[in-house]
Amino acid sequence: MMRQTTVVTSIFLVFLLLLIAGFLLYQERWVFVSSETEETKESADGLTVDGTGLVAESPVLETNNEEQTRAIAAGSYLISGEKISGWNTEKRWPIASITKLLTALVAEEIMQPTEVVEITQSAVDTLGESGGFMAGENFQIRDLIKAMLLVSSNDAATALAQHYGEERFIAEMNRIAEEAGMENAHFVDPAGLSTQNQAPIKDLVSLVHHIWRKYPLLLQLSRQSTDLIVDTKTNQIRQLVSINQFAGRIDFLGGKTGSLPEADGNLVSVFNVAGRAEPVVIVVLGSKDRFGETTNILNGL
Repeated sequence: MMRQTTVVTSIFLVFLLLLIAGFLLYQERWVFVSSETEETKESADGLTVDGTGLVAESPVLETNNEEQTRAIAAGSYLISGEKISGWNTEKRWPIASITKLLTALVAEEIMQPTEVVEITQSAVDTLGESGGFMAGENFQIRDLIKAMLLVSSNDAATALAQHYGEERFIAEMNRIAEEAGMENAHFVDPAGLSTQNQAPIKDLVSLVHHIWRKYPLLLQLSRQSTDLIVDTKTNQIRQLVSINQFAGRIDFLGGKTGSLPEADGNLVSVFNVAGRAEPVVIVVLGSKDRFGETTNILNGL
């Protein structure tokens, strides 16, 4: 009888040890996954870029509230930089395709507008099909800028960077961003597909002001509801129809949309406002209704 009791006790102890070991393994697995998630989040927040770190020092905006009813950050400024209103205007946020404003500025600075770019297959393979580009087509720099600003073509942005050399182009983006007064911004791709492309609202206002002073044509292009581009190899004409709901309005002077699943909707808009001596820049970041929130801010000015 005692021998049977000993056997039962031994089996119970073995079972208990296996149970404890399984629990510890599960805990270790959970910690690993949690650590991996946090590591991915850190990279997405742009806290490390290629091991070198960011030049930006302002804090990154975060939200876990799925029922967020207003933008993570928003602000209205005179185009010269004077703040009118806003919240979280100095904290960084992934700006998505607003990046293309800077990409257009860089292209204007370092390339000739009539220079011809051949579209590569790798550019066409970039996420998104806006612009309808095909490998082997040839377009002038200015037409690729139009495609970026009106239909937010990732292919066009990638083609521009490839034409110059992607690494060199991105280096120019960060250099020119700093020249434009973007003190806490950083960029790792020309299209805005990476969540590491981040800037605070005040830096985006600086970018718009710089463009307005030096390359006002870029804002003029971005305010159009439609435009045409031409494949210089075949002379085939393609029409672009703006995705910006404000395009074509008399009071709308230009701007850029942007969105990512991780960042919701972003929007930079420049308006003429009655009673204001200069144009007003309205920036909305992390919004589920970027056009509605921009309209509300505009109506309150």
